Amino acid sequence: MVILKLRLCTVAVAMGLVAYGGGGGGLGAAAASPADDFIYTVRPGDTVIGVSQRLLKAPADWRAVAKYNRMPNPNRVSPAQQVRIPLELLRSAPGSATLVSVDGDVKVSPAAAGGAAPATPPSVAALGAAIAEGAQVVTGKNGYATLKLADGSTVRVEAGSQVQVDRLRSYPDVGILESVVNVIAGRVESLIAKFSKDPAAQPRHSVNTRLATMGVRGTQFRVTMDGQANETRSEVIEGVVAAAGEGAAGEGTRVAAGFGTVVDASKTVAAPIALLGAPDTGKLPALLERTLLRFPLPAVAGAKSYRAQIARDKEFTAMVADTISASAELRFTDVPDGTYVLRVRAIDPRGLEGKDATHEFRLKARPEPPLVSAPPPKGKVRSAAVEFKWADNPEAAVYHLQIARDAGFKSVVHENKAAKGTTATVAKLPLGDYFWRVASLRKDGDRGPYGDVASFVLMAPPAQPEPPTVGDDAMQFRWAGEPGQKFDFQMADNAQFTKPLLTRTLDKPELDIPRPGPGTYYMRFRATDPDGFVGPFSSSQRFSMPACITDSTGRCIFTNFGIVGPSQ
Repeated sequence: MVILKLRLCTVAVAMGLVAYGGGGGGLGAAAASPADDFIYTVRPGDTVIGVSQRLLKAPADWRAVAKYNRMPNPNRVSPAQQVRIPLELLRSAPGSATLVSVDGDVKVSPAAAGGAAPATPPSVAALGAAIAEGAQVVTGKNGYATLKLADGSTVRVEAGSQVQVDRLRSYPDVGILESVVNVIAGRVESLIAKFSKDPAAQPRHSVNTRLATMGVRGTQFRVTMDGQANETRSEVIEGVVAAAGEGAAGEGTRVAAGFGTVVDASKTVAAPIALLGAPDTGKLPALLERTLLRFPLPAVAGAKSYRAQIARDKEFTAMVADTISASAELRFTDVPDGTYVLRVRAIDPRGLEGKDATHEFRLKARPEPPLVSAPPPKGKVRSAAVEFKWADNPEAAVYHLQIARDAGFKSVVHENKAAKGTTATVAKLPLGDYFWRVASLRKDGDRGPYGDVASFVLMAPPAQPEPPTVGDDAMQFRWAGEPGQKFDFQMADNAQFTKPLLTRTLDKPELDIPRPGPGTYYMRFRATDPDGFVGPFSSSQRFSMPACITDSTGRCIFTNFGIVGPSQ
C-alpha cells in the first residue's frame, strides 16, 4: 500500500520567534524529523528551564531540549542564540480542516491513528463539514473534495483517492499550525498560503512517500506516487521544493518553479527536468452547445498525453471532471450546463505534468435539439409545399424551426418559434437552395441550442402529363422530363392505385400501350434523377375510354374519348 505524507507548518514571527526550515540531529521518538523543529531565539534573561516552562506541554522536558541542543550548561545561553525545540514537546491543541468543496461521490469516516482501518462505516460527505484528526476522505471515480486548513492552505483530493488526516495541531504559544495527511491511494495537490515576503516566515510543507521526501520552500506543487511505475513524481508550480530520497541525509535536490523531478524505486532523485509549456487555448470556443464537449488544441512538442480538468471556479476548489487524453483533442461527457473553467497541461514521457493553461467557457446544451429526418440532408424536394419532420424530445414543449437561404442564417425566410408536434409544412417557398434547423423549448421558454444545420434544394414539382393520344388500336402518353432521368409509370382503375393495371420503368418520358377497353382509368408517373434521387409521383390524372362506333367491317370510326381531369 502506498502512503504519501504531507506535513504543513506555519510559523508566526513574533516575540523573538523565527521559522526554521531544516537541520540535523534528532530526539528519538519525540520529534518526527528535524524539519519539524521550532527555533526559539534567546532573549536577555532567558534560560532553557524558563523557556520550557512557558512553551512545553511537560516543563520537565527541558532536559530533553538541552540534550537535543548539546548544551553542557542549560543556564548558560546567550541572547540571539537559537534553541531548537521539537514540535512534539510543545503545548498543542487539536485542530480541524473544513470541506469547502464536495462534488460527486465523496465519503468521510472517522479512523484510528496510524493508518488503522476506519472505526465506523463512511458516510456521505457534507459541504462545510469539519474534518478532525484521524478522519478519512474517500473520493469515487467522479468524486472531488477540497480541504481548507486553519492557515488558509488547501489540499485538493482528486478522483479515486483515499486520504487520511493523521494530524491537525495548533501550537498557540508559538503560532504554529501543523498538518499531517496520509494519501493511502490516489492523488492530491497542495496550495500553500502565503504570509509575508520574508522567506523565514513562509509555511514549511513536506510531502513524503515511501520513496522520497519533498520539502517545500514555496507555495504550490504537485506530488504523485505512481504505484504501478513504482516512482514518485513532483512538479513545482511556484516556489522551491527540496527533493530527497526517503531516509537520505541533507536538504536534497532543489527543484525550482517550472521544473519537476522523478524519484525511482532505488530512491534516486533525478536532476530537475524542465516542465512542458502550457498548451495554447486561445482559439477554443467560449460557448459549447453539445453534450459531448470537444476542445481541439494544438499539439505540444514533446507531449505524450494531456491532463484536462473542468471546475466551476478559477481556483479549482470545485472540480467536476478530470481526464487524461492521449491526443490534443480533449473530450468530456456528462457535464451539466453552466459556466466553467478548463485547465489543461501536457504530460511528458517521464509522466511529469507541465504548466497549466486555462480557458473559461459556457455550456448550454440542453434541452437538446431533436434529430431531423425530412427533408433529408442535401436532399431534393419536388413539391409545392415542403414537409419538415424531426424526432420528439420529451423535454420539449414546442420547437423553434428556422429556414434560411444561407448556412449562417443571416437570410431567414421562414421562422416558427412555437411549432407543435414533430412536423411542419411550409408552402410557397421560391425554388432554390435552403438551410434549416430546429431547437427545443421547455415549458418555461428556456430554449436549447439549435441542432445541426441540414440543407435541401427545392425544385419544381413534376409536370402533369399531357392528355393521351388515342388511336384505333393504341394510345400514347407524353410528359415533360429532364436529361438523364428515368421514370416509373402507373395506370390503375382506382385513384388509390391499390392494384395498378400497368407499371412500367422507362428511359424516356413517353409510353405507347394497346388501347384499353371502355372504362375510367387513372395514370401517374415519377422521375428518378441521374444522382439517384427519386421524386414524388405526379398527381393522378383521370381519363375515360368509351365504346367505339364501328363501320360495316367492324372498324372503329369514332370515339368519345376525353380527359376528365385530376382525380379527387
